[in-house]
Amino acid sequence: MSLFKTYAGLSRDIYYLCLARTINSTGDFIFSLITLVLTLQMGMSVVSAGIFVSMAALISGPGVLLGGYLSDLIGKKTIIVSGQILSALMIMSCSFWSGTMTIGYLLIAVMFFISITRPAYNALIIQLCPEEKERKSAFSLMYLGANLGIALGPLIAGFFIKDYVYIVFLSIGTVFLISTFIIWKKVHVGASGQVTQTIARESAQHTEQSQGEQRPHGKQQHQEEHPQPGQPKHKEGRSPSRQQQGSDSLPSPLFPMLLKNPLVVFFIVVSFLNYFIYMQYSFSLPLQMNQTFGEHGAAYYGSVMTINAISVILLTTLVLSATRNFTALNSIAAGALFYGIGFGALYLLGDWPQFAIVVVSTVLWTIGEILVQTNINLYIASRVPDSHQGRFNGLLLFVGCLGYTLSPYLTGLFIRSVDMKSVWIIILGISLFYAICMVLLWYIEKNATNNRGIDSPDYSKSV
Repeated sequence: MSLFKTYAGLSRDIYYLCLARTINSTGDFIFSLITLVLTLQMGMSVVSAGIFVSMAALISGPGVLLGGYLSDLIGKKTIIVSGQILSALMIMSCSFWSGTMTIGYLLIAVMFFISITRPAYNALIIQLCPEEKERKSAFSLMYLGANLGIALGPLIAGFFIKDYVYIVFLSIGTVFLISTFIIWKKVHVGASGQVTQTIARESAQHTEQSQGEQRPHGKQQHQEEHPQPGQPKHKEGRSPSRQQQGSDSLPSPLFPMLLKNPLVVFFIVVSFLNYFIYMQYSFSLPLQMNQTFGEHGAAYYGSVMTINAISVILLTTLVLSATRNFTALNSIAAGALFYGIGFGALYLLGDWPQFAIVVVSTVLWTIGEILVQTNINLYIASRVPDSHQGRFNGLLLFVGCLGYTLSPYLTGLFIRSVDMKSVWIIILGISLFYAICMVLLWYIEKNATNNRGIDSPDYSKSV
């Protein structure tokens, strides 16, 4: 299936949102920037620079939780625009503090405001796409664009970062502002009347199970953003007045919705394994390259990253086409299997230290990455009302932060307790367990649906 056909039929708002995300991603390498600036410019030790990177990673956790809450409170688009403007201003101000420790703290603040926008991006895609197949294509396009930006940004910045770092700061800030302008002017939330924000009070009133099975909890009754002049208002004419909206301005509580959705909670918790496994590409893999290829390990690892980037660009559309009829859980389970086979293949390097094994391994775990990362938000999307999308996506991203933070430490304990190559067998086992969890979740939901004799409700759709 061609690239055009795969992503045809999406709304213009989605195309602009994905374009903005692609542009924004060219400057989205703050972790690497912190390390390079502090070591190259400031002469800081690797250990000290690592502390700053860890601080930036830790602050991302509260950032995604706050961003999820604010997205439900004041709107997804508002949070994206506000967070990116603040990030742009802060990173541009770094050009005036060149050579001082202030840069390190400013970049940590930038990472915080970037993390605030992450759940808003995910929730906004869900809100703009009423059907699951549209969401799958939209998340795939967003993922592809983000990888293109991430591949190009550091490559260009590498030519300037040592002697002209102020140009890098100003350029990233400018990129953020361009991205923000596109979202502000071209992405119209609630413009068609089909995409509206849920009243918090109505979601809390849906307590009867029989009613919950027959109609969506997230019945939309007012718009998140003001429509542009000349655009139609809510066609059903049932939007509440501003006075009514003001009394219900706070989002409905999260905890009752968590209790109503134990399978979604299970999914979010188990997703820790996805982030734990995926983090191996940046921790265990470079260690394996150094152990297998000695002083050439860093060069080989760079080649692995290039293979990964090329594979994402070339295979994302093909993988999406091949799995178009898969459910989100089926796709994630398949992705977990590819994770396990891909990373598990690195065990063979202990007996056959050939780079060809690494190449095949990288392509396999990249396919797993594509399957999981483009589907992980879809499961939540159709099972949570729009009034809670921001906070549920924030919880998922928070679990991701825990996975990324704990994975290097726990894997380091594995390596110290056993040996380097045995870690890949452990990762294979974790991947298989993750796949089994997804299949089990799919089986439970399928049985529940068959017993009720109805389709699973999609609580995120506007009505």
